[in-house]
Amino acid sequence: MDGKGSPQEKLQQILTSHVGLDPLYAQVLSNANHDDAFIKVLSAIIYLKRQLSITDLAKLLDLTSEVVVTRLMEIQSIIRIPADNQGSVQLNHASFRDFLLDKTRSKEYYQPLGEARMTIWSLECMVKYLKQDQWPQDKAEKYACREWCFHLERTIKGCEFGELATAMVDIIQMFIRVSARDEGTTAVEISINI
Repeated sequence: MDGKGSPQEKLQQILTSHVGLDPLYAQVLSNANHDDAFIKVLSAIIYLKRQLSITDLAKLLDLTSEVVVTRLMEIQSIIRIPADNQGSVQLNHASFRDFLLDKTRSKEYYQPLGEARMTIWSLECMVKYLKQDQWPQDKAEKYACREWCFHLERTIKGCEFGELATAMVDIIQMFIRVSARDEGTTAVEISINI
């Protein structure tokens, strides 16, 4: 901004320029290792309905706590990492989430499929850990049971469904087959046309 123009024009320039912390976010993310584990951790801290401890986050994402902490350390200047694995990760500023969800601002760091991923990870967690006639044992299992439908609903509303639809249907079918097998009933086949 050059300082020229009417007050209304200056205000519009300020409102439409997202300079602020964006360069910092882009710099930090450019130095991170963008492997599958990093994408999982980054998506989760952005899309979780409520934050989980590092231990529970690791279980939900099917990673070890060490991998979660290692990936978080790569962006530690823009998040708060707890002193131990029982604490939850916190964003230093809410604008980091906004940055990652706005393609014009975040460009190659854009995270559009997080809700769909959260649905899949929640269903996978339930398939892996839940036992018949047993209440979920920890916060990761409880989160998966309570929130998978929240993430699915947001996926459908956000039109993110297309790219991950096949994977989600496969996971839901597997969940139903496992449930039916455990109950001794015939598995139900799901047919969804997308």
